Amino acid sequence: MTLLDVVVLGPDGAARTELEDTIQRLGHSSVGLDPAAVAGLPPTHGDVLMLDLRGEDRSWSDLTTELLDDERPLVIVADRPRRMVQTLAGRPSGTLLLTGSEEDSGFRVALTLCSALCQSARPATRRRSGGFTVPGALRTAAAF
Repeated sequence: MTLLDVVVLGPDGAARTELEDTIQRLGHSSVGLDPAAVAGLPPTHGDVLMLDLRGEDRSWSDLTTELLDDERPLVIVADRPRRMVQTLAGRPSGTLLLTGSEEDSGFRVALTLCSALCQSARPATRRRSGGFTVPGALRTAAAF
């Protein structure tokens, strides 16, 4: 599996720090970003986006269009059903959903799938290209 750079989107605090620590413990790199503190998503940083929808009832609707258009795989961590999860499930670049009490094994599987999505979507130079497609077998939302 390729080591990934993961951008963790979520409010600053213990929950986001815990996600970042989990990613690093599994051998990947991570950086946290509070979407409310910046305008737009970082367009080139990171191989994978991870969106933390747990906890507070924050509106992420201002990011929905950007997340739908982003070509990086997306991992959503949610503790309850949300409309945004259903909206983002059909992204061409792949969406994975982690629910319940997240454990390393669930994150490991999600990141392995993200690695496969990244490898199938990028040319050998590992540079992002516009308009790529993901094989149908990987273009799915998975619940762990």
